[in-house]
Amino acid sequence: MSVLIIAGLDSSTGAGLARDLAVMAELGLPARIAATAVTAQDSAGGCLQHPLPAPMVAAQIHAAGPVRAAKLGMLADAEIVAAVADSLPPVPTVLDPVLATSAGVGLIDAAGLAAMIAVLFPRATLITPNLPEAARLTGLPEATAPDRLAAALFELGARAVLLKGGHGTGTEAVDWLCRPDAPALRLASPRKPGTKRGTGCTLASAIAGHLALGADLPTACARAKAHLDGWF
Repeated sequence: MSVLIIAGLDSSTGAGLARDLAVMAELGLPARIAATAVTAQDSAGGCLQHPLPAPMVAAQIHAAGPVRAAKLGMLADAEIVAAVADSLPPVPTVLDPVLATSAGVGLIDAAGLAAMIAVLFPRATLITPNLPEAARLTGLPEATAPDRLAAALFELGARAVLLKGGHGTGTEAVDWLCRPDAPALRLASPRKPGTKRGTGCTLASAIAGHLALGADLPTACARAKAHLDGWF
């Protein structure tokens, strides 16, 4: 029943592997981990980062053993993306396309982003971009309708998309689960004041956890949305 977490280490524990592991503990699930990078982040928005060698990332994945689902976070560069793609077990996989920290510091280079789109979008069961990430990935404005953003992401190879609305406006934070063969599913919760790091990690990890527990994709997304709302 284990979930494989592939992500970066955030020294503040507000995001990355530490947050992912906290979610697995909250769900009562064992986790296996593969660290992709070590980062030093502070409250002022600074971020130093050191990607690990790609063979080490691959070795961690192979050593993790059997798992029921996987969650991918920070991938850093093209070599790590390739190592993950070559080593990833054939299980339901949630890809959180982490492009930058909350303060805007980049967490993947241009070659890594291109590789992620090319080799991991078609492999992932679900990708979970927020609105700024979806806009950067597609070249469309953040205010573009969810169905158009999702269609553009499908053209890039995504199989299913959860468009996260935390960066939007209004009294509700609305996420949209979009699949090519089904109507879009609206998932809403009251918008909370302020900001909190690690929300994307929490949501993607909770989805992966519920997939490991046997939920279908819409149910996993709905349960993860409720989990995030309770944590925030």
